[in-house]
Amino acid sequence: MRKWLVASLFLLAACQSVPPVAKVGSQAWLGKVDRELRVSDGQGHGPDYGSQEWCNVVHLRLYGQHAAEPVPCDQAWMEEVERALRTK
Repeated sequence: MRKWLVASLFLLAACQSVPPVAKVGSQAWLGKVDRELRVSDGQGHGPDYGSQEWCNVVHLRLYGQHAAEPVPCDQAWMEEVERALRTK
């Protein structure tokens, strides 16, 4: 009985799909950030992904305050956002 249970659990774990990790800065990543931080309302309203306005809203949602100046919205900034999301 125990071997059957272990084998079943192993098989079940093997069948679980792990979503692919989106490359930071890709459209998939931008969408993931948008959903996690609720930047837009999910109905197409809100700033365009990756625009300066979008990046400023991401900063506001992530850190709880407006940036002192417009965020750089470049690859390095996006990687910083990814790190912050992982620790959130």
